[in-house]
Amino acid sequence: TLFYLLGVYDRPCNRVIYTDRSSCASKGSSVDISCTYSSYKTIRYKFWFSPERSHQWQSPSQPEDLSEDSQFAGRVQVLESETGRSTLRITDLTESDSAQYHFKFTTDGFEWNSSLPATALTVTALQVQVSRITVHQSDTEAELKCHSSCSPAGRLSYVWFKNRQKVRGVETSTFKGRVYPGDIISCALKGHENYGSPPVYAPRLPSVSVSPSAEIVEGSSVTLTCSSDANPA
Repeated sequence: TLFYLLGVYDRPCNRVIYTDRSSCASKGSSVDISCTYSSYKTIRYKFWFSPERSHQWQSPSQPEDLSEDSQFAGRVQVLESETGRSTLRITDLTESDSAQYHFKFTTDGFEWNSSLPATALTVTALQVQVSRITVHQSDTEAELKCHSSCSPAGRLSYVWFKNRQKVRGVETSTFKGRVYPGDIISCALKGHENYGSPPVYAPRLPSVSVSPSAEIVEGSSVTLTCSSDANPA
């Protein structure tokens, strides 16, 4: 999408063009948000900002450089691989990073309008989905998928955990194997194990409870309850 402010005569326009109007990434991963920009005057100052962080600014109407925001300390880089192109890289994404991200520049006598639309980032958490399950007498044969509502670009490597121990030899988004009653399974992006999915666990062995639990008199009635537990149920 192009946003133009008219120049003078045949000189180039002041403009900012965002590569993507929206972007989606998984919690714990990284994202690049890019734009190209130009001006018919020398650019004096340029930076990225997020309006959702305006409560941290000295003046709510004056955007401040995202790289100086404590929430992004050590997680933000601004890359300029070529003249007129800027890339904001955010690492170790959290769900609170879901926001609009704008590029702003100033020249002598001109300031890019910071209220114009920019790139919207959505950060989602991983979830373990059950693709297929076959229950046997002593164990369960399962096919599980590490899923995000985003579809990140490129090939990602995953880590699977079984009873909080890494499963060796599995780096894809799919886990296939036997699980036993009470086994706990979760997944994460490789290198970002601290941002793992909520765990799922296989059905536990059924138990039987008797009500009332006091001494039973011959001829009286009792209630037997058979129960188990699993996540997802």
